[in-house]
Amino acid sequence: MIKAYSKFLDKLETVEKIFLGITVAIMVIVMIYQVILRYCFSAANSWSEELARYLFIYDVMVAAAIATRKNSHLQVDFLINLLKPRLKNIFTIAATAVGIIFLVFLFNYSLTLCQTAASNISAGLKISMSIPYACMPIGAVLMILTSLEVILKNISEMREPNKEEVSAQ
Repeated sequence: MIKAYSKFLDKLETVEKIFLGITVAIMVIVMIYQVILRYCFSAANSWSEELARYLFIYDVMVAAAIATRKNSHLQVDFLINLLKPRLKNIFTIAATAVGIIFLVFLFNYSLTLCQTAASNISAGLKISMSIPYACMPIGAVLMILTSLEVILKNISEMREPNKEEVSAQ
């Protein structure tokens, strides 16, 4: 089961990376356009700054899901690395479960925010503000999916016989 779920997340991560590549490229082009327009022609427009900001926010939320899967979020792991593997797995499972609880609350409240903001229109792009705010529930779902994989992998590692014990026999 874990292998099929991991394969699904591998494909999802590929889509996320493609999304990130495209949006970062668009963001760079839009920002270069904005700088040239502002400093060479003394003109500015509001949509380019807004688009770059919204793309950046989406990129952060999607990249956070990838970081969650690879366990590369900023963390103080000095004490955790001193623990035996089994205890380290237990702490990782507990911390990830707490993270999932937070993400469920974030998802719930962000849906409410999206519904509330649906009637507001952005100043530059003239789009519903629910579109930029949608990055929160999307990011929360992606991080929940990857967090579940982290928990399942740690449980799987705990079920495997300890490699040190097997080699001693």
